[in-house]
Amino acid sequence: MIAAMLALSLVQSPGAPPAQRYRLEVKTLREFDQTSIGRAKTADGLTTAAFITVAMTDTAGGQIARVTVDSMTLSPSGAVVAELQQHPKAAEKARGAWVRVYVSRGTLAGPAQLSDSTNPALGAIVQAVGVLFPGVRRGAKVGDSWADTSHINNASGARKQSGEVVAAWKVIAMDGDALVLDGTSTTRTKTEDGSGQSMVVSGGTKERVVVPPTGPARRASIETANDMTVTAPSLAAPIPGKTTGTLTLTPLP
Repeated sequence: MIAAMLALSLVQSPGAPPAQRYRLEVKTLREFDQTSIGRAKTADGLTTAAFITVAMTDTAGGQIARVTVDSMTLSPSGAVVAELQQHPKAAEKARGAWVRVYVSRGTLAGPAQLSDSTNPALGAIVQAVGVLFPGVRRGAKVGDSWADTSHINNASGARKQSGEVVAAWKVIAMDGDALVLDGTSTTRTKTEDGSGQSMVVSGGTKERVVVPPTGPARRASIETANDMTVTAPSLAAPIPGKTTGTLTLTPLP
């Protein structure tokens, strides 16, 4: 049913709100300490800066959100440099590419659809979609707070992932007609690939999001920090690691 909705025409209805433009910046850093198996510590990262346009189209039971990349630059470090050499024109090819999702009551419903699923540069755009539609309670008032728990149970072939995310929100102010929310979340997941290798991730995020009565978030900033442990039959000892990241969405005139 969602697939059918996504296949609807993308032409906005006469009453549809105007498209909104943002500057998106996503920074990630990944570190592993392999000294327990006689190898060096490693660190690699990626900074993605992009200008995006978000257009909304009404459809049965909700809306279709289409996030289009106007321009993008990628700044890799460490192992990511070599990874992107396999996609030397990833940023260039991202221009004009889009991510499309079905939104119901301000919350994502169903998976994202990408115009080019082979381009790794669109991963940052998929992250942004989740921030644009955080699923917070519209219409709340200053001082209101609540928490939600999401359970993760995914499988793709031999790969399995399980865990949960606990998110807490509080309305701290109003910005015109929009809610200003502070959010925190804690995450614990375990991913297994069928060969005996597994990765346990635990950590959390801090968020500040400005959400209007309808449509996508107006602005957002997020900080993420996670600890990881990788184990495998071929490893003499577990390998610890950590990831940190930030994401900012800034509206443009």
